[in-house]
Parts: sequence; C-alpha cells; structure tokens
Amino acid sequence: MKLPTTMKALQLQGRDALVLTELPVPVPGANEVLIQTAATTICTSDLHDIKYNPFNIPLPMVPGHEGAGTVVQCGPEVKGLAPGTRVAAHPVVPCEQCIECRRNYKHLCLNMGHLGFDRNGTFAEYFIQRADRVQPLPDSIPFALGALLEPVANCLQAIARAGTVKNRRVLVVGDGPFGNIIARLAVKAGAAEVLVAGREPFRLGMIPGVRIVDIPPVKSVDVAILAVSAAEAVTTCMHALRKRGRMVVFSLLQDPVPVNLFELHMSELEIVGCVNDEDRMSESLACLQDASLNLSEMITHQLAFDNWEEAFHLARDRHDKALKVAMIFKH
Repeated sequence: MKLPTTMKALQLQGRDALVLTELPVPVPGANEVLIQTAATTICTSDLHDIKYNPFNIPLPMVPGHEGAGTVVQCGPEVKGLAPGTRVAAHPVVPCEQCIECRRNYKHLCLNMGHLGFDRNGTFAEYFIQRADRVQPLPDSIPFALGALLEPVANCLQAIARAGTVKNRRVLVVGDGPFGNIIARLAVKAGAAEVLVAGREPFRLGMIPGVRIVDIPPVKSVDVAILAVSAAEAVTTCMHALRKRGRMVVFSLLQDPVPVNLFELHMSELEIVGCVNDEDRMSESLACLQDASLNLSEMITHQLAFDNWEEAFHLARDRHDKALKVAMIFKH
C-alpha cells in the first residue's frame, strides 16, 4: 500500500484554538506501528485540554486519545502485528524503566507518554503508537466501539479500586460517559444496588439497571465513585458512605477540596485514587464484546471527520442529546 505524504489533522495551536490543518504522515519508529484512523471518540478530558490546557501540553499538538483503525506500517522490531490488522490504541505509554514501572505500576509511570500530550494523538487521518499499546480487534467490533477500549479499561480500574462490589450498594456520582460505563460495570459485577446521581435527564435515562437519585441517601452505601469534576460531589460521596465505606476518586479535581477528617476517622472511611488502568486491555475488549453491557448504545452520534466542528459542539454543548460522539474517517 502506497501511503500519502500528508494527512488532515486537528491541531491545537493555542488555548481553545483547534484548527484543521495538513501535516506530514508520521513514520513509525522501530517498535511502533502507523495506524490509519477509522474512528476516534471525543473524551471530556479532550474538551478540557483544548479549552484550558491544564497539563501544559506543548503546543502545537494533535489531541485525541481514543482511537481505532488499521495498521498500515510496522517498525522493524514489531512482532505479532502486520499491516491490515484492525486495532484499538491504548494512549498511555509507560517508560518500562522508572521505579513505578519496575514495581509493576506502569499506569503510574514517572515518565509516562500519552497520545495527545507528548505525541500527536488520534484526531488525524493517521497516528503512531507503540506496538505493545495496541489491541487487535475482531471483525465483530465496529471501529467506533473499539475506540472505547481505553475508557472502558479506566472504568474497570475504578471497579477494581472500589474493592468488593458484589452484593454491595454502590453510588456513582456523574452521568457522563464515564459514570455511565462505571454504573454498567458495577451492575455487571453483581452490586446489590447501583444508585446514580447526575443532572442531565437524557444521560441519566441511558444508564440501564440502576436507580436514579436526586439526593443520595445519607450513610447508606458501601462504595461511592466520584465520576464528575465537581467539588460539591466530594461531599455528596462522603455523606452517602456508611461506616467503613470507600470513596473512589475517578474524576480530576485540580483545586484542593475540603474533607471532613473527623467523619473519616470516626467512621473508618477510605478514600482511594483511580487513574489510568493496570493493563486491562484484554478485559476491556471482553466488555466491548459483552452483549449484556451493550456499550455500543453509548455512542449516540457518529459524524464524518470533515464535520468535526459539529462533533465537538455535540460533545461539548449538547448533553441533552449526546453522550459519546465519534468522528469517522473515510479513506
């Protein structure tokens, strides 16, 4: 296959300045693969990075980190993958050398690489990823669904950090894509009851098998998972925990948040963090194939890449009708 020399890409050129441009098609390194993008989904964190650049991403940069497509070129050291392989990419690239990687906490790597952060991401017709960070996709999984590989893996990490979920009452605070996936996984894991608190009736109505609560009951849940970046939601989670309950902090809160340590002390509560995932790609793939989870229904909109402005409008501004928005590439 003869590759083009240039490609269309969305490039972040300044804060809140996402521009459609033309860039050279990248060349994979020795242990990398070049992927022709078939679908990429828009994450809430992408929207935050574009508008605020909270992590000081060096610009210009192509954002996007939830992508799937077809391998079209392999570096000379790549084994087990070949051109033509359908794949989904995991955006996190551990260094394999630092002390955390050696402790097998690769998801907490001190020198972590990441699509859209220190290397161009998936909002382009082609992108590169290290070969060990891609997952072959069976033909039964559409590319748009395959793009959810990493967000589902992250949500599996949230369930793991919650400890025992089976036969316990679980509260999920947040009705966005992550809250939706986490709630579905908690139901699948055998929770006695899953409660979900949020603000958007449309999004709340898309979470099957749960009880929607306006004001979460006080001191009644075993696990509370923070799946929204709102300081007041921390208090909601803490107040809902019964004794020896556990709060999982899944969503990013940049500013300090007050925590009632007296309450934590007297009730022996636990607060744990959750970021990235501990190599849950295979487990995530199984979830994408699980008909009972039906994760494909979360992708409410699929738009051609050329209609990227409408796609971002839906993802950013239309929470009353959109949940997960995918951009589809036609080659």
